[in-house]
Amino acid sequence: MSMEPTGERDSDAYSKKMVEAKDELGRLQEELKNVLVKFCLRALRVFQTTRTEPLRPGEIALIINNELVKGVLYDLNLQPSIDEIVKAAKEAWAEEQKQTSA
Repeated sequence: MSMEPTGERDSDAYSKKMVEAKDELGRLQEELKNVLVKFCLRALRVFQTTRTEPLRPGEIALIINNELVKGVLYDLNLQPSIDEIVKAAKEAWAEEQKQTSA
């Protein structure tokens, strides 16, 4: 998206970019959901190996709640994780900018 000499945004380019960004957001949300399902399946497999009878639906819900809400998502919200994500995002952004300017 280029800037006009006045410093104002090119509204057509901005609108197009926003539509593309919305589509990308949908794809990224689907990818994130799939990754979270993998975390859940890992937890369910671990719990299932400790017993001979199948997990009951209520147990599955509890395990998933503990794995996601009290585990993975909680850990991601801790400051060290946020700092790591910010650092990785800055590095990825710098790399992306290098590639687009080359």
